[in-house]
Amino acid sequence: MSTTDPIDPTGALTALAQAIAADRDMPAILDDVVHLAQRHVPGAQEVSITLVRKEMATTAASTGSLATELDEAQYEEGYGPCLDAGRSDEILLIRDADTEERWPRYLPRAVELGMGSSLSIPLPVENYLVGALNQYSRDKDAFDDDSVRIGRAFAAHITAALSLAESRQGHRERSAHLEKAVTSHSIIDQAKGIIMAQQKCTADAAFAMLRKLSMDENIRLYDLAEALVSSASGHPVRVRR
Repeated sequence: MSTTDPIDPTGALTALAQAIAADRDMPAILDDVVHLAQRHVPGAQEVSITLVRKEMATTAASTGSLATELDEAQYEEGYGPCLDAGRSDEILLIRDADTEERWPRYLPRAVELGMGSSLSIPLPVENYLVGALNQYSRDKDAFDDDSVRIGRAFAAHITAALSLAESRQGHRERSAHLEKAVTSHSIIDQAKGIIMAQQKCTADAAFAMLRKLSMDENIRLYDLAEALVSSASGHPVRVRR
């Protein structure tokens, strides 16, 4: 078997790496990936990407209705190669859907939809986000060693892209939470200042009054502070949720 990367002449992996580095939207990247896999994985007639986050499975990208319908048939049953590949971190190959004995509730539906064989390669992104790159064919025994090797190369790029996206999303969420915390703290300080001016009291006493009123009225401290500052200033004040 040749050791050269059969995808290299087309520049598919290089183009995908450049797309990831350019910080394109993840849906666009995944759409590129499934269509590249459809063209370059031997035997793949349709391709999809399944992602499972907190036990909720979705098809993040698909080249057509057959792949999407086969994915959804597995989601309905709660098992199947596209789900189990991600959960078990194992490459799952169905050579002949008519004779395959695993997944007995899923296979009759898959055959009815027109599947002859399939190849699912795991995408272990994070402990809360796993998935699979799914290659489907209407033909039996459509996938060989080259299919597995090339599919794994694509899966590695997908995993890297998803890990990067998760990292960026986590950073954005942390930044948003920090901004909200700083803004909320500022508004509470303003509310304390208003109470101090009105009651001629210390900052600690003002905060104690604010907290007691919040508890007595069953109003969140942030909301109470916003209302107080808004009333005193004559302008609406909102903390971004």
